[in-house]
Amino acid sequence: MKKRIAINKEKWKGKYITIVAMLLIISSLYATSYLLFLRVIDVDVTKYASIIYHGETGSATVKVNNDMRAYNQRIQEFMDSITYTVTPIDKLSNEDVITIRASYDEELAHRYNIHPVNIERKVTVSGLPVRYEHVEDIEEDYLEAIEKSGEEYLEKHQEMILLEDFTTFLRDEEPELKEQKLSYRVFLDAFGAENKDKIVDVYAIQASGFVKGEESDETKEIRDETIYYMVTYNEINTSKQVLEENIFGEKMLALGAYDFSQPESFMQYMQTKYGKQYQIFEMSLTQEKGEK
Repeated sequence: MKKRIAINKEKWKGKYITIVAMLLIISSLYATSYLLFLRVIDVDVTKYASIIYHGETGSATVKVNNDMRAYNQRIQEFMDSITYTVTPIDKLSNEDVITIRASYDEELAHRYNIHPVNIERKVTVSGLPVRYEHVEDIEEDYLEAIEKSGEEYLEKHQEMILLEDFTTFLRDEEPELKEQKLSYRVFLDAFGAENKDKIVDVYAIQASGFVKGEESDETKEIRDETIYYMVTYNEINTSKQVLEENIFGEKMLALGAYDFSQPESFMQYMQTKYGKQYQIFEMSLTQEKGEK
């Protein structure tokens, strides 16, 4: 009799444990379902907006991207539906206030019990690079980076320069570079915000190549020729960036009116070419000189 009672107690104990375990599982599933699908969730839709500025203070533009990544799949699906508008979008300066506004899929928000918050957000613009007030304020390491970039540009385009810009050489012969020397540097201080401040480096490039002989067109002789090649760096400002897309080069054409080997004649050329849009400051090749 006692043995039968003990067996029954063990059976009830086992059933009790099973029932408790089932209740815990059901409660856990319900809690998980509630947390993931039933509970209304506040989602800050502008908190993780990625703000990207381009340009310098006074003329900068802004772009806003949606870069949020969530561990919760339904929240991520909702966040992927978000797009942003921003006003104002251009001609921005430091301390300006921009307004970011989010648009989202309302059906997804309703389906997943998401309550979007902070749909609109105001941000104060900061960190935009500024133009240098004085030419001597340009840091030496920035000038060194500019010169290095110029040398890399010339090396990259050397073949094209030799074949296309040394026009006195015969086209079917390949000229040979003999010397390349940085001869001048000027700073172009733009009069208005529509133009960017620039630095222009001018290189004297000497090459050797074949030309027609003086006695007959059928003869050839080797001759040296020197051209002056201008490398321009756009958007000179306190960002101290030297972006490849802001560098371009061109051969300087004297057309008989200028002698670029003479500094005065060179500055006259620069004044003629840029004087209407920029104030021009000649710079030392080791440090700035003059006053902006």
